[in-house]
Amino acid sequence: MAGPTPAANSTGGQGASRGGTGPSFTARKLANESQMRIYAASLCGLIALFILFHWTRWLCARIERSMKSGGKSVLGEPFVKASRLVRNVLVRKVPGFNSAGHALLVTTYVATNLAVTFTNLDTSSMTNFASRFAVMGLGNLAFVVFLALKNTPLAFLTAYSYERLNCLHRIAGYTVFLYIILHASLYTAYFNSTGRLVTMYAERKMVAAIVAGFSLLTGVFASTVLRRIWYEAFYVVHICSFIGLIVGIGFHQPDVGKGLIVTLFIASMWFSDRLLRAARLVIHSANNEATLHPLPNGGTKIVMKKVPSRAQAGKHCFVWIPVVRKFETHPFTIHRTNPLEFTVKAHNGFTRDLHKYASENPGAKVRASVEGPYGTFPDPMEFDKIVLIAGGGGATFTFGMAVNVLERMKDEAHKNIVFIWAVKKHENLSWFKEQLEFLKTHAHSQKLDIDLYVTQSPQTTPQQGGASGSASSQYSLSGSPPQSPTADDIEKGAVLQFPAPAKTKKAELSEKELESGIETRVEHHVHVASESEKENGGGAAVSTTTSSHAEHAVKAGRPDLGAMIRNAVTTTPANQRVLVAACGPDGLMHFVRDTTAKLIRGDGPAVELHCEQFGW
Repeated sequence: MAGPTPAANSTGGQGASRGGTGPSFTARKLANESQMRIYAASLCGLIALFILFHWTRWLCARIERSMKSGGKSVLGEPFVKASRLVRNVLVRKVPGFNSAGHALLVTTYVATNLAVTFTNLDTSSMTNFASRFAVMGLGNLAFVVFLALKNTPLAFLTAYSYERLNCLHRIAGYTVFLYIILHASLYTAYFNSTGRLVTMYAERKMVAAIVAGFSLLTGVFASTVLRRIWYEAFYVVHICSFIGLIVGIGFHQPDVGKGLIVTLFIASMWFSDRLLRAARLVIHSANNEATLHPLPNGGTKIVMKKVPSRAQAGKHCFVWIPVVRKFETHPFTIHRTNPLEFTVKAHNGFTRDLHKYASENPGAKVRASVEGPYGTFPDPMEFDKIVLIAGGGGATFTFGMAVNVLERMKDEAHKNIVFIWAVKKHENLSWFKEQLEFLKTHAHSQKLDIDLYVTQSPQTTPQQGGASGSASSQYSLSGSPPQSPTADDIEKGAVLQFPAPAKTKKAELSEKELESGIETRVEHHVHVASESEKENGGGAAVSTTTSSHAEHAVKAGRPDLGAMIRNAVTTTPANQRVLVAACGPDGLMHFVRDTTAKLIRGDGPAVELHCEQFGW
């Protein structure tokens, strides 16, 4: 790719050399600046719509609570029903997007770009198009960086923190790339047609443009290809290519003007955010350390000595462990805050090396720090029933939510928690042995219903007794799977069987989908969880205790999530509120999203959905 990059001629600088002269060039410059202001105002308006939507929903929740306690509102009831009807549509999955709401947002964003790009534009020369594309590329680059910032007011104003905006961040990045391709191509064609191609590309400013262009190309390649193969390499390349892009733009547009001002603004935003994050990491590293515990089947538990302020189970922090990686931080979900704990599934790179170190040095105390916390989710205490659904390592989030509720719960007799967790192998249950025991023995354990599923259960010989139809068994949480029954066991009827998972049409999710992700976070970092905070107990899924630790009934096969979610919502009175929160692989999230959306009705209970997904 060759040619000027985002800032090239962004405000029309370098007139004659770029094909613009006299009054027409000045008019183009003024038109471009005007469109830049309009686009900035449009993006601010889009953010304002998000803020309005968030606080409108907050008002709806207050009206619903007022109606629940016996209050009447002539305007409130139709307002609530209308908002539910809109959410019933926007929450649903659509092809290519997480939800119809995401699709609407992206469509609005693209339409805004098209409108601003092709209005107030002199179409008499290709250089006018090229200049406008540069303006739009630079404006979108500022938006890309803003969405990537970890510390912005958006988390409070819209309830959308940076990881939930990552989808739009990527779309905006591809938009920048498209604008720059068009910008460079048109100017290259123009210079070639005038016989000045070699001369122009020998200038230092144009060399800087080429450097910026290839930096952007490298960043896009890393995002689309390298990110899926080797995340840590992608992250380094992504940062380096961004720095190269900004430096290249700065040298390409060195004269003081609107283009240079926007470039400096972009660089300042990014640098300030990085500086703030580095400062927090240094502060939290003082007198801090992490204790590492290896877990079966590739898991590692991290227990921090110090807890950062505002830490809350269910949110995530960036963890720094220099003995494993000196110059890397990785985000993991908090599943306990006293002490601060994370549970990490080993994949590649950092998580693999972390597990290897913990296995070779069990219980080792190493220098460490955390930065955060980040993340937003609905306050579970505002709901009467909370349905928590996890596939595989997604339990790091749902255990955190469960602990969050139990630690704050008082005597709310009406509150109930449904906890559903499906794993592929029995050994994964031992990762959260302490949490499960805590949930069972907690003072409010009677308000918890726990359903545990193992999709690859050990098969046994059919019993000759009357228990052959049972789909559950007593699993010890110590980490070893149950043994196949002996002849004596079968004769005594002492062992419950594990029939093969039923092949029904309602078995919507495959074992791979349920277990596939201990959900890797944006930066290929794996989901975090704590083992002491999220222990739910009681409920229909808790079995009798026959050893020194709690044991739970575990069902073989895949859960019928559709029936379980529908039952949880339809059995809730219309004047109460239900939160459905899920974390896991894409297949699980899509199914939970669509099932829950259909249950958002004007004449039923208030239903809120939260999918803890990361788009990195």
